[in-house]
Amino acid sequence: MTAALPTPAKHVPERTCAACRRKRPQSEFLRVTRVGGKWDVRAGNRVGRGAYVCADTPECWQEKRLRRAFRAQAAEIAEQLQNHQKDPNQNHSAPDARVSPEVSHV
Repeated sequence: MTAALPTPAKHVPERTCAACRRKRPQSEFLRVTRVGGKWDVRAGNRVGRGAYVCADTPECWQEKRLRRAFRAQAAEIAEQLQNHQKDPNQNHSAPDARVSPEVSHV
């Protein structure tokens, strides 16, 4: 008889915090997305360049620690992260303007 082969563990993507540089599973981070040259904390579907910040570590949300990744926008990102902690369901950016599929070709 042959021994049963162990089932491989499911892959868990890892990311690195932009502030503390610690590697953790992706689910333990908040994603900051760059759209139109501006960094923004967004909920839901995010497209574009992104960076990750620890979701459960307020020390990583301090402006000084965020300067390396976000430069001049570090203060704004720090404020958005603080607001996100207070209300995680709030979307901090305006919804993307999308072309309606009902647009007629004239």
